[in-house]
Amino acid sequence: MILKNKKVVIVGLARSGVAVAQFATQRGAKVTVTDLKTKSELQSYLKLLAPYKKIKYELGRHPLKTLLAADLFVVSPGVPLTHPLIEQAVKKNKKVMSEIEFAFQFITVPIIAVTGTNGKTTTTMMIGEMLKNAKKKVFVGGNIGNALTNMLLSKEKVQVAVAEVSSFQLEHVESFQPKVALILNLTPDHLDRHGSMENYRKMKGRIFQNQRATDVLILNADDDLVKTYAAEAKSKIYFFGKGQLSEGQEGVYYKEGRFYLKTKDLGREQYVTDQIKLKGDHNKENFMASLLAVKILKCAPEAIQTTLNTFQGVPHRLEYVKTRGFVEFYNDSKATNPYSVMRSLESFTKPLILMMGGRDKGCEFEILRPLIQQKVKTLILLGEAKEKINRAIGDYTETFLVGTLEEALFMAYQKSRAGDVILFSPGCSSFDMFNESGK
Repeated sequence: MILKNKKVVIVGLARSGVAVAQFATQRGAKVTVTDLKTKSELQSYLKLLAPYKKIKYELGRHPLKTLLAADLFVVSPGVPLTHPLIEQAVKKNKKVMSEIEFAFQFITVPIIAVTGTNGKTTTTMMIGEMLKNAKKKVFVGGNIGNALTNMLLSKEKVQVAVAEVSSFQLEHVESFQPKVALILNLTPDHLDRHGSMENYRKMKGRIFQNQRATDVLILNADDDLVKTYAAEAKSKIYFFGKGQLSEGQEGVYYKEGRFYLKTKDLGREQYVTDQIKLKGDHNKENFMASLLAVKILKCAPEAIQTTLNTFQGVPHRLEYVKTRGFVEFYNDSKATNPYSVMRSLESFTKPLILMMGGRDKGCEFEILRPLIQQKVKTLILLGEAKEKINRAIGDYTETFLVGTLEEALFMAYQKSRAGDVILFSPGCSSFDMFNESGK
């Protein structure tokens, strides 16, 4: 893609918008940044763009007449397809793309792209660690807060890029073609934006829409919805599962404390799991998916086993915080839908005090009823969705509704006894309680 003298509009600033603005300006584009937030609200991002004097800004508004003169629109993940500016740009046949699509135009190394409803960040980081332990030069980014375009801005040589990819980012892709694509699982999420589960499924499937027979798609053999992608893909398919794989399936499975790699092209290997530090069966799935991805890039077994033994997880995902008065505190704030909360609850055997709530994304919380009744001694709800959650699961244990996270923590500790676990696992987005920099 030639950017010199092209008029580029970046819709939505944030981290990805900053990276695109920097790179496009360096390539000689005429860049305009537009965001409905004001200058004072975007101050931290604007400081990063201060050295780029030629960038123009339309803040606090989206003047259609001015902006529609652009050649290219690069859209931040938070901007939906239904945004008036995007709708008008599409009608006028303007080129509209997401940040990952933009970055892909300039990336020349293999890309491993990870999507799914839950486990994306953990798996992305696992893959990165396995490759680093194999002495490969790796860029790890995407939806985890380090825009893929930042790889283009870096002066470091990279051999492979590993990117977490969200359904929002996949809305505006046309040519994005990862060497390896992973779809970990699919459960209802972001239905407030995508409208239906089928639309959400289609959006996730765009991660492999441009793959060819020389590329690889990795699917969860235990997820019936994910398995349906196999009939649509042109790429080579591997599966991972917690039980023996079905006849004709190649990939990795878990049995009696070991991961077994069983493939024609990648060989047969096994890995012990007795030193894994992460809780939950879902992390076994994440490890299996990661193992497959790195084997495609010829990662040494020693590097994989080392990562299995040492990987500590990612911040805010079942993250142990501290023990106070013989009560353990865990931060699971990355659990932003009910299915993620369900997996977290399954990871504990001790009595739980659960703090939930935030902004509803159109999810149903009734699926949590059995686990709430079985494992949660006290449920504390907060945020915009607290009334909805209370109607769905509040009758299944002792339940309280509070106003703030501070109140929730205070009440949780009051209700706790020695040997309990206090778990913050919201099951919602946090947009009603924190700004973007504090999510």
